[in-house]
Amino acid sequence: MNIEKQKVLIVDDIDSNILLLKKALKNLDVEIVEANSGKVALQLVEKFKFDLILLDIQMPEMDGFELLVALKDKYPDS
Repeated sequence: MNIEKQKVLIVDDIDSNILLLKKALKNLDVEIVEANSGKVALQLVEKFKFDLILLDIQMPEMDGFELLVALKDKYPDS
């Protein structure tokens, strides 16, 4: 039986925050993908299926709330 790792997207514009989250998740069997902006996160979500998205609320260009609305609009049944 082939069970894939859970895929987690971390979205934050501050590298130290991403590092902190990666350390918190290091003992879990997850694949971590990073995005430094909401726009990059949207591009990644179009290419990959994520089991969990951890996002920062305050980011330039597209904050976490705007990203959440964009994701809900694009994937209303998710």
